[in-house]
Amino acid sequence: MLFPVVLFGLLCTLNGQPREWGYHAGSTVLLSEVNGVNAISAGMTMGVSSGRFLLGFYGLKAITPAQTPTYESTLEEYGFQGTFLYPATSRLNFSFGLRVGLGEAGMEAIYKRVSEGMQKEDIWAASPEAGVEFPLTRNLSLAYTAGYRWLWGAENLEDVGCGSYSSIYTALSLRAGFFPGR
Repeated sequence: MLFPVVLFGLLCTLNGQPREWGYHAGSTVLLSEVNGVNAISAGMTMGVSSGRFLLGFYGLKAITPAQTPTYESTLEEYGFQGTFLYPATSRLNFSFGLRVGLGEAGMEAIYKRVSEGMQKEDIWAASPEAGVEFPLTRNLSLAYTAGYRWLWGAENLEDVGCGSYSSIYTALSLRAGFFPGR
């Protein structure tokens, strides 16, 4: 008899408080290192939030190949992200998150300005990050994040070391949607 009462009490506690769900979609510009060369990536993010937690999807792709005299490297990544928002003030939130995704890394060898073929490998990526979010309005937010991307799977590319695609990154995101509590 005690178990149903405790279960009912827990369910009432969890659902007793009104919750506002939020949603967002936005664009992201990311600066990182791709196989030893700085590269700019662009992408999209979208997700839902409840309280201080944000869950969503993301996708990033290098805008132009990272170039050196002998090769061009590309990187594409997409997956899931989770973020915890800590409100410092009404106009500033700290964010702590994790991105986990899949994608494709590529390298095209170039000899005397002639392509010797493109190699591509499937990759896995994990990126812990921390940042600052500036709520501009109830429907617009600007976020700056920094983190480290660990990447696995690109080791089979020719002349690429184990950590060639893993690097520190910084990102700037503009998000539009409904952000509850603002």
